[in-house]
Amino acid sequence: MERISKHQLVAMIILFEIGSAALFEIGISAKQDAWLVMLIGMIPGFLLFMLFLAIQRLEPDKDLIQMLIQYFGSFFGRLIAFSYVCNFMYESMRNVRDFGDLTLMTFLSKTPISVVMLVMMLLASYVLFKGVEVFFRVAEFMLLGVLFFYLLLIILYFSSGIVHIDRLFPILENGIIPVLKGAFPDPILFPFGQLVLFLMYWNYLNDKDDIVKISIRAYVFVGIFLTILSILNIAILGVPYVSVSNLPLLASVRLIQIADFLERFDAFVVLLLYVGIFIKVTLWYLAAVLGLGRLLNTNYRKLILPVGGIIYGTSHLPPSWTYHIWLGKFLGLKYLQAPFFIVFIPTLLFLFMFVKKKPDQAK
Repeated sequence: MERISKHQLVAMIILFEIGSAALFEIGISAKQDAWLVMLIGMIPGFLLFMLFLAIQRLEPDKDLIQMLIQYFGSFFGRLIAFSYVCNFMYESMRNVRDFGDLTLMTFLSKTPISVVMLVMMLLASYVLFKGVEVFFRVAEFMLLGVLFFYLLLIILYFSSGIVHIDRLFPILENGIIPVLKGAFPDPILFPFGQLVLFLMYWNYLNDKDDIVKISIRAYVFVGIFLTILSILNIAILGVPYVSVSNLPLLASVRLIQIADFLERFDAFVVLLLYVGIFIKVTLWYLAAVLGLGRLLNTNYRKLILPVGGIIYGTSHLPPSWTYHIWLGKFLGLKYLQAPFFIVFIPTLLFLFMFVKKKPDQAK
């Protein structure tokens, strides 16, 4: 069986969580307190994350699909497991579409979006053929570069004098209620709740004794990092601009100008976003392939191209970026797609596991 190290796991959690979350200003409905939305959202998000870890600790050598079948029975377990596979494909599709629209909005406006998304899918498929272990090694290699360039970006922000901390004040001007409304459920479900995906990967860890400690460290780092990005977006652009901007991070970078010649860092930022989106596309894609391989009792590599074809085909369905964003919120919240897969089923699974494990431990 393929194995991953604790450093590779930490790298993947960080890159996955930063991923496309850096594209958006989560919690901007709370205006200049949007950064507090992210910070407060970390708390219930952390409780949810601990639930995922508790599930994995009860069955350290199994992935989510195996656990669902074992504890919900062959019929209902397989039915729920298949619904997770479909959800993994859907989430991968959303990120493929993010990649396509981002590319058209920034650099290749005249290139067909089908070509742009095809390049992403071919690259992701190639990585999947190499296997889980190789993919996680790639993430470990990429992490230092990504963090270095984000740090350089922050230094450039302050060096160019465009950071205005006064735009963050007054704090809690309208009280705590708008912040609490913004924190529930947005940052809990996205990005923190999406860590449910790692129930497909934690079983690959070669030293499972460290699973809780290293995963928590990665979680805390990501939460603080995203809070800092939120603070910078507001301090640079101001609430009115951030609230209407599709890509606030990219807009803030365009304001950097040092010594009248260091400017236009758009490509620099888009490259960072591409790395994050690539990680998310591939990780969701791999989870779908691994899960379907479990259900069909076959080698997952045989399913890479068929599953990739479905993801690529469905990524063409949203007619526009605006519709694509609306569809995610519509399905995720109104039809409870996100709460079902992130909160309801994991909670139910943990209760089933706890009830069954308790008599077994008493024997």
